[in-house]
Amino acid sequence: MSKIKEEYSITNVLLFKNLLWMKEYAFRMQNWLRGKKMPPVRIDAELHRRCNLNCIMCSRRASSKDLTEESKKIELDKEKWIQIAKESGELGVRSWNIAGISEPMCKPDLLLSVMETLKAYDIFGELTTNGTLWTEEAIKRTIRMNWDSICISIDAPNAELHDFLVDGKGAFSKAIRTIKLFNEYRKKFLSKNPSITINFVINKLNYEKLPEMVLLAKELGAEALFAEPMVVYTEEGEKLRLNKEEIKKLPTIIKKTRELAKQYNILATITCLDPDKKFQGELIQKTSDIREVLIKDAKKNKKGILRIPCYYPWFYLMIRADGSAVHCGEYTEGEESISNKTLSEVWYGEKFNRIREQFSKNLPAYCKMCRPNVIGDMRMIRRGIKLYGNIDYLHQKIYDLFLENKELKEQLFMAKNGGGVEDCKNKMCDHERELVKIKSSFPYKFTKKISDQALKTKLGKVIKRVSSR
Repeated sequence: MSKIKEEYSITNVLLFKNLLWMKEYAFRMQNWLRGKKMPPVRIDAELHRRCNLNCIMCSRRASSKDLTEESKKIELDKEKWIQIAKESGELGVRSWNIAGISEPMCKPDLLLSVMETLKAYDIFGELTTNGTLWTEEAIKRTIRMNWDSICISIDAPNAELHDFLVDGKGAFSKAIRTIKLFNEYRKKFLSKNPSITINFVINKLNYEKLPEMVLLAKELGAEALFAEPMVVYTEEGEKLRLNKEEIKKLPTIIKKTRELAKQYNILATITCLDPDKKFQGELIQKTSDIREVLIKDAKKNKKGILRIPCYYPWFYLMIRADGSAVHCGEYTEGEESISNKTLSEVWYGEKFNRIREQFSKNLPAYCKMCRPNVIGDMRMIRRGIKLYGNIDYLHQKIYDLFLENKELKEQLFMAKNGGGVEDCKNKMCDHERELVKIKSSFPYKFTKKISDQALKTKLGKVIKRVSSR
């Protein structure tokens, strides 16, 4: 019970992603390899390339052009973005992440209109923002539409360092104000959504402040902290890369960060940890050659499907401001364009099929500039394929769930017949709430559906006997 509570009750984002690992990735990948085409699981949308900051760690610094001005020349119009959002819902896309090398709030009407369209189709929505341009009306509108997740970039626990890193005076105080307003109106509207995550890019100026970021998240009422090593795009960025001595200090800092996060019920995701929470110094050292790590991971497996280094061409679509549609933000080799095509035509078209064929054999050179969090994504997808494509494993999960259900019923009975002590009443209410939570959760419904089909088997008979006690 404690494990379920820990893994599924912290944030709606974690719950949703766990459901994807279990339900979508394993089965969709197996369907693709059987010849059955499947829609993308997730779309990353860069609505434009305008930004009001100039972060030292950002790839915008590597461009010789004024990207905000260039963006105005090449952007898709609002009607096209609304059409893409509608097609996503009709096709079966599960989530959208609105991000890119921009500040989405630079075009608030476009942003909020696309967000509302996505939620009309019950698509899970995430948005990354620097938090400096939000108005109270935009915040209220976001909460009313039941948007799922807002990730606000804060790279230090104080104004001096954060404002320096993003090259914007007053940026820290504006981002803090935005988080506080989201919490104020979530309470006023009796809504848990959107969940608030603080994004943090690890570099030599701020890595020792990771534990302080947990305290900041607690103070502001944020549910989660997401931290990842910076990717080096410029000579200026190279100066912020951690050296070997600093990397050696990270495990201790991360341990303290995670302990604080656990104490204050903050979900701390740090992408230099593997899925088992072990520190991976390699992910810090190789932030400019992620390709090597992805290939190395894949070669550890014997089964063909597990030896594919990256699954993004089968699950993921990125649509850039100019309408170019790619499987990866680093791809530059002749992009497909959605400007005059439908989402289906792009996703199932010849160009994407060629990319999938290439990725099933090896990774191209541009993959070395991939983001470190993709390594964690691939490891989780691979784990999902291993576990949830395994019928014996699913049967055991069903059996364990019924045993847990039986234990809950026994505890409820004891609590109800415990003599009317106040502590027992409180305990009874807790157990009843947990039982309702489990029965309404996806894992319970999913495994119950499988178990109903399995009741004719010997295992099914055992499950039936256990669950009826």
